[in-house]
Amino acid sequence: MKRLPLILMFSTLGCTAVGPDYEVPDLQLAADHQAPLDELDVLFGRDQEDPLDLATWWSAFRDPVLSELIESAVNSNFDLRRALARIAEAEAVLGVSQEADGPSAEAGTSYTRTGISENTQFGLFPGQNRESDDYRASLSASWELDLWGRAQRSVEAAEADLGARIEGLWAVRVSLAGQVADAYLRLRELQVRAGIARANITVLEKSVETTRARVDAGLVQELDLLRSRTELETARAGVAGLDRIEAMIVTELGLLGSVEPGRLNQLLEVKPGVELTIPSPLGRIGNAVPADLLRRRPDVRAAERELAAQTARVGIATADLYPSLSLGGSLGLQAALPENLIKGTSLTHSIGPSLSLPLFSGAGLRANIAAADARVDQALIAYQASVLTALHEVDSAATGIALEARRLDALDRAAGEAERSLATSRTLYAEGLSNLDAVLDARRALFAIEDARAQARSGVARAHVDLYRALGGGWPGDPKGPVKADVGPDA
Repeated sequence: MKRLPLILMFSTLGCTAVGPDYEVPDLQLAADHQAPLDELDVLFGRDQEDPLDLATWWSAFRDPVLSELIESAVNSNFDLRRALARIAEAEAVLGVSQEADGPSAEAGTSYTRTGISENTQFGLFPGQNRESDDYRASLSASWELDLWGRAQRSVEAAEADLGARIEGLWAVRVSLAGQVADAYLRLRELQVRAGIARANITVLEKSVETTRARVDAGLVQELDLLRSRTELETARAGVAGLDRIEAMIVTELGLLGSVEPGRLNQLLEVKPGVELTIPSPLGRIGNAVPADLLRRRPDVRAAERELAAQTARVGIATADLYPSLSLGGSLGLQAALPENLIKGTSLTHSIGPSLSLPLFSGAGLRANIAAADARVDQALIAYQASVLTALHEVDSAATGIALEARRLDALDRAAGEAERSLATSRTLYAEGLSNLDAVLDARRALFAIEDARAQARSGVARAHVDLYRALGGGWPGDPKGPVKADVGPDA
């Protein structure tokens, strides 16, 4: 008994956490990735106002329907709810790991009635009763000393897992907001294109009537009327195709918002007398350099936490190579009669250390360590890949904004030329100096340009959504975190 405190003191002083200590990896970024994205504000003529808040970037579109769709999806989406459940699971696992790092104790009582056979080799001893009672009450405790940091590494791994689950939740939210906005912009694009197509149908219907009158007057052949009708029915078929795609996008928005079919129809319908347009974002992007990007993107942060968890598990596997020392003891009462159970003479106790050492299993334990090291390598590669993906997504979105804007500018100029071409062809046809083919070709060209302009306006807006999403926008957290990035001219 006197030696036990010495054993405990010696063991405690000798505690050390085996395995590698985790350090956040430093990332060297090329110098040409340091340029801020402010030049985009000048390029596209945005208002020079305060940089928009990436946490709620959709407010830059100034569209209440878009804001309502995103906020509703954030509150109802099934993927987000599953992510919350995974966080609750990780919190529970962390609690188990923390409890394993300390002593455990349990109390119990028991009653046993034992009967002894009289027909054994020795039978009953003289004066021994064939049946006897046994009453017990006990309190036992045990503590496995964390000599090699196994419990410590387990807590580290559980904490990192919890952090990864939390970042995973934010990653789902970032992706969800981007998906909703992209679907909504595609919906408005289709509705604008359908409006252009219906306006074209109205013009074609008038053209059919005019051509019929000219045929009746003998000014043109009936072939012109047949061509006008063909053009009209083709345009009607195109509108039906756009309406079908529009219905599919409404279904997509319903699934993203986790609502029943038909719930969004009233919100998304075009109100009478309201000019339908494709929302365009306003507001500066700000100085969003890659170093800030790495601190804000939750998928990168989640990958970093996964790397931390796998590093801690190397220590867990390494600790299995070493001896384990446990301290255990029990204090109890035992008596044959219940009235004697509380007497001092009924007291029982036991206390002492136990030491276990793995034998003939070193090869398997070292294989476990090698497997843990391999999982760290995999996590590091996944982390590096997430960083590279983030950088490419930013570059791709910024390039998409520039190219779509250039395309829209060219289409704006082409539309003016197409309008003049159509006016000229109509005049020549009315004067009998040209045939109907020239008018139909000019009208088709103008319609195609107007349709392409709607797609280009949507492309610019959707490229902005891609950029906001690539910058890690859509979650309200603090971008400061464990992820580090060293940026220098020599990187």
